[in-house]
Amino acid sequence: MRRYARSLGLDLIGFCSTNKFEDAPRERRPEVYLEDAKSIISIGYKLNFTSIQNLPASRSAYMLEHDYANLHLNQSSHKIVRFLEEKGFNAVGFDAGAGFYLEAGKDPQMFAGDFSHKHAAVACGLGKFGLNNLVITKKFGPRVRFTTIITNAELRYDAPLRENPCLTYECKECINVCPVNALDGWEGKYNPETGWLIDKKKCYEYIFKTLKGKRCGLCIKACPVGLDE
Repeated sequence: MRRYARSLGLDLIGFCSTNKFEDAPRERRPEVYLEDAKSIISIGYKLNFTSIQNLPASRSAYMLEHDYANLHLNQSSHKIVRFLEEKGFNAVGFDAGAGFYLEAGKDPQMFAGDFSHKHAAVACGLGKFGLNNLVITKKFGPRVRFTTIITNAELRYDAPLRENPCLTYECKECINVCPVNALDGWEGKYNPETGWLIDKKKCYEYIFKTLKGKRCGLCIKACPVGLDE
């Protein structure tokens, strides 16, 4: 599976048991989508850094990176599901974009995919949640997109990442750069294993009303993790 992931041009892949999601909301547990689910596969694709580090002037280029990464992940997810089915297993893949653009221009009640790609990536040992509530990887920082596959294949599982790549108290650059203060109030709420509930209303109103549906990305730009790679 790892060799196949590399052949698809993926940068990260990790595996964990569905047992890691026993405490997830009932409607978002693996067995909802696959009754005999046993394993979670998280795959990641690195974004090119330059368009991110030159935000906000390079916002259109950043959107191109973001959309291509989602497309590549969706195609890779489809191929991995086919790979597993050809070997006699069942598998279900999910949209990398998590339906984010489906409500563009509206006032959505909720922006959440069928399954949490971020929680899957952390459970599969690919990173930890940062103060910006994104997955921070050791190699790429938050400059990576993820999607998830659920399967009834029993796989060799990865251990959770031991150290938190997020510099937390030593940094807080993502907190300081947020144009709408959506990351304020993290003290006592932030958890590197499960994340925390940022002010999504402020974040999404800025994206959909101020930026007319384009992604912001400033909290990604501000993160120093992975820039020396």
